[in-house]
Amino acid sequence: MPPVIEVSGAIETVIGVPAVKVGDTLKLVFRAADDADPPFTCKVISPAGKVIVERVLRDLPTGKPQSAPPVTFVIAQAGEYRVDVWQLYGKVRGQALIRAEDAPPPG
Repeated sequence: MPPVIEVSGAIETVIGVPAVKVGDTLKLVFRAADDADPPFTCKVISPAGKVIVERVLRDLPTGKPQSAPPVTFVIAQAGEYRVDVWQLYGKVRGQALIRAEDAPPPG
């Protein structure tokens, strides 16, 4: 079975859960090199190819106290979600592929 998340680049995307299913609310936080100065742009693309989140971040949400709030969205369909985050005025980037599964049937 492939991993739930694959990351590449200098900015690491962290989801903090072992599995992602349809209907879950996903909270993204990031880890970056010390030389990554804000602001950043974050874009999340659904399996259908639609941009579902696009926002400029003054600071990267790290999950630590006093950090910016996580980037949050709901998993609406199974498939691969692509996350791109990059330094607005620099060259530091990160990409992630998050694999979401269908929710198990109730009962």
